[in-house]
Amino acid sequence: MQGPRRFALRLTIGGPACLLAVLGTSLAAAQTTSPEDIASARLLGTEGFRLADLGDCVGAVLKLEAAEKLFHAPTTLERLGECQIKTGKFVAGTESLNRVVREALLPNAPGAFLAARDRAQRELSGALAHIARLRIHVEGAPSDKVTVTVDGANVPSALFDGDRPTDPGPHEVKATATGYKAATASVKLDDGGGASVSLTLEPDPTVSAAPAAPAGGSTISPPGPTPPPLPSAADGSGTRRGVGIGVLAVGGAGIVVGSVFGILALKTRSTLNGECGASKMDCPGAAESDISALSTRATVSTIGFAVGIAGVGVGTFLLATSFGGEKATSGGTAARSSTLPLAGIRLQPWLALGSAGVNGTFE
Repeated sequence: MQGPRRFALRLTIGGPACLLAVLGTSLAAAQTTSPEDIASARLLGTEGFRLADLGDCVGAVLKLEAAEKLFHAPTTLERLGECQIKTGKFVAGTESLNRVVREALLPNAPGAFLAARDRAQRELSGALAHIARLRIHVEGAPSDKVTVTVDGANVPSALFDGDRPTDPGPHEVKATATGYKAATASVKLDDGGGASVSLTLEPDPTVSAAPAAPAGGSTISPPGPTPPPLPSAADGSGTRRGVGIGVLAVGGAGIVVGSVFGILALKTRSTLNGECGASKMDCPGAAESDISALSTRATVSTIGFAVGIAGVGVGTFLLATSFGGEKATSGGTAARSSTLPLAGIRLQPWLALGSAGVNGTFE
């Protein structure tokens, strides 16, 4: 009695484990498919079966493909393979039937699934004989640079010079590569027959070739973009001279203002010296206005002289460099006034009672 109980216990543990191993893929697929998708797949599959029964396999293929994408069922895939074959898509149809034949079904699978597998096996035996073979050869360009299509579908370079299973009927083969003219050819394949297509790619003269590398392995870089022409020295000199004159005028006005208010400040100071005495501590009340005026006039005078000296300095520099640019142009050289170094100009402002100015030297 002890042995049978242990045996029954092993069956209880092992049974669900094997079941999960067999159904792992189906359970995972069901978990990732929504109920709405499953219901939609059922409606599309039903419509596809109806169209197929009416002989409209072109319309049935569209419905059955959509249903199979939403949710896989051996019955749907088998009927899709049948209709693909009837519309001349022997390669796609036999692959669909192969998937049904090779799919592992549970012992308790629905009878419709088992019938679909048997039917797929019978259809597959007769359809394989219709598939043709197409061999494509391309020369004139490296194979890894060539793109080949058959009726618009890409053909991997690994299939060049090899038999490619292809549906019988007319086909257009096209080869392209960068720097080469496209080559095309038309071919018609018989049921179960074979054909070869050879395409030659010729260089395209309209595509500029890359510059050849000089001896020694070094490369020559293509010339860069031509910089825009610089304005002529004469134009720059005229503008510089006009700005210089304007700045000089501002500087002159600043010196005049500084001088006038400086003179007024000196006069006010002289008046205060007489009113307040030598100690500057005995100023009468009436002198308060003079003290305030002295401060204001001194400030305005300082600002005026600062602006004036700066304006005269900058204006003198602009005028000097504008004349220098004209000399360079008249001499026929390519020098421009803007190239005159600032370090070669020395400016020294001077200030005296009632007057001010700037001394300059050029080295």
